[in-house]
Amino acid sequence: AVVSTQSTGPQSLKLASILSVTTRVTLQPHRMATRVKELPIRPASLHSSGLGNWSLKTSQSHILRSQCRCEAGPKCNHCVYSETLKIPDLPEMTFDRNMLTLTHVTSGCFIQFNTLDALKLVDASNDLIKVSYSEEWLAKRQDSSHIKNTPKPFDWTFSTAYTGTLTNSSSHKLSSSHTTEEPDQEKLRRRDKIHYHTELVMFEDELADNGSSKLVIKCRVMPTFILILLRHYLRVDKVMIRVQESRLYCEENWDYFLRDVTHREASFNDLKHLSSAVVYDEWAINEHLKLVRRELDRVDVVKI
Repeated sequence: AVVSTQSTGPQSLKLASILSVTTRVTLQPHRMATRVKELPIRPASLHSSGLGNWSLKTSQSHILRSQCRCEAGPKCNHCVYSETLKIPDLPEMTFDRNMLTLTHVTSGCFIQFNTLDALKLVDASNDLIKVSYSEEWLAKRQDSSHIKNTPKPFDWTFSTAYTGTLTNSSSHKLSSSHTTEEPDQEKLRRRDKIHYHTELVMFEDELADNGSSKLVIKCRVMPTFILILLRHYLRVDKVMIRVQESRLYCEENWDYFLRDVTHREASFNDLKHLSSAVVYDEWAINEHLKLVRRELDRVDVVKI
């Protein structure tokens, strides 16, 4: 398990085949969007840490602005998200500047976890989970500034199979392959001093009071290893619970890292023997979900 502190942000979820009649507000192009005077954007809180061959940087800030702030300068993140993403709406709480980057120092290759890339993997064409609250959901989302005129279904639960964004350098690349190598369990169990740990919420949505969808990243830097957890928790009340996790582990002198990706899921009917306290606890429920898929990869830094 990954140790965590600091929490950022509220809750999450969305509803179903509602978009066939949706009226959504079209966001105007860059530099033509309505400009609204808001409080100045505060600088993101930055932190740097390192261990052997690896450096770790985190950025933490407030939620994405609801209006364009381009003025005469470069595109604001509001416009970047609106123009890049194909989904017609965003999670209620979208933390556009919360991110974590793990860099292999000598090569310059890195893996980054950021909200925009995570939302790119949300299905923009299919409503995969249908429930009976679609009209209620739509009524609560009419004023969203991210809603567009396109009357089409999409995955309103914001499910994403995101496992991080790999970036190569001019001289090296990150090469992924299946492996049977596991993290050192003895090191994971030891109660060594924690050099750094944090928790960043990437997005969160309550699905119009019909559940929760939350993407969070946690990390801890120990004396001999770095452990990162990216976790998407989805609960559609009275329907199902799904947890998709990507764990990244590397040691101080390694030129590679291990990535363990799991997908767990169960219907509410499968969980009816559990107490409500367990069912609605987003962490305690993990051990009661069925393992649907597991992939263990080794990502090596190799010279081009």
